[in-house]
Amino acid sequence: MNTSTNGDTVKSGSTEIRWNPVSRVAFVRYSAGASLGRVDGPFLVDALTGWIGSKGEPFSVLADGAGLRGTDAEYRAHVSRFFRRHRHTACIALINLGPVIRVVVEMFGIGTGIPLKTFADEEAARSWLRAQGIAA
Repeated sequence: MNTSTNGDTVKSGSTEIRWNPVSRVAFVRYSAGASLGRVDGPFLVDALTGWIGSKGEPFSVLADGAGLRGTDAEYRAHVSRFFRRHRHTACIALINLGPVIRVVVEMFGIGTGIPLKTFADEEAARSWLRAQGIAA
């Protein structure tokens, strides 16, 4: 995996994650045409694990799904395990999802029990995160 770190931002071939330690929001963007697989799940989970710490403080993920084509079973399994463990402290807001990814995301939310919602734009997503107690 080609990964570089710059402060509170990590990048892989398909994903860029920017962590805001004050708001505890991880903003995720994907490269055009990305299909997330077995290396992408550990990349996301490792980054989040390093940032959120072990005190059980609330955090969120705000993901921009523009350009995201799909995910495979290995990615979904790895990420699902992480979010099931954090279902009481995490929430996920997503924007710019295509129809196929929207269905995958809805099934992910049901399977993990995590508060998750999709939005038309970033402003609406951040408003919802604030309503969840996240200083987005």
